[in-house]
Amino acid sequence: MTTEPLKPHSREWYARLARELGGYRHPWARVLEGPDPELTFDALLMERLGPGVRVPAVRVLEAGCGHGPDAARFASRVGRWAAFDAVPELVAQARGNAPHADVHEWTAKGEVPSGLRGPFDLIVSRRGPTSVILRLPELAAPGAEFLYVGPRLDVPQVPDRLAAVGWEVRGEWRVSVRARVPTRQDWVTRCEWMTEPERVPEWDAHAGPDGLPYREERYVVLASKRS
Repeated sequence: MTTEPLKPHSREWYARLARELGGYRHPWARVLEGPDPELTFDALLMERLGPGVRVPAVRVLEAGCGHGPDAARFASRVGRWAAFDAVPELVAQARGNAPHADVHEWTAKGEVPSGLRGPFDLIVSRRGPTSVILRLPELAAPGAEFLYVGPRLDVPQVPDRLAAVGWEVRGEWRVSVRARVPTRQDWVTRCEWMTEPERVPEWDAHAGPDGLPYREERYVVLASKRS
């Protein structure tokens, strides 16, 4: 990647990822020393999509689809898979990668594009914008569920926003897996991504011949409208 500084998580920053890495991908090397911490999210999602056969009654909205890996994997299994992202470059990649999905550019703020209007039976967000939670009342079908995975053990705005729109958390999973980064630059890049610059000195204090050990964390939430 080039070294010109961009504000982390700005549209321009994500656009650079799309151009240089071919999608929404972590720009650092890591080695997991246990199961992928997002497998809990995967299992909950697949449980709701059925046993590998097309379920035409299920309508899914994906918030923050990136370059479309989930849409490419699952869209052909449901009646409708709509998705959105705020970055035009990622939207274009998702449309190419997931031809069975209906992908739009949106920020989860302002008017809902016509192609994203519900109702949806399942709204999912894999490290995507939590602002979609505030739109659940107008997007969700009766009995719908919301499934989210975030990059830390706690993402407090998720339960707070769910409560604000009258939804309740039915399940929470906090997953922590031992991992390591092999080089100092990988650690610096990860700290930038996670907006944790204060953790950069950990490399000098704790890194060994195989790199720096740390914990890869995820917070998974399953919610539905409060009855």
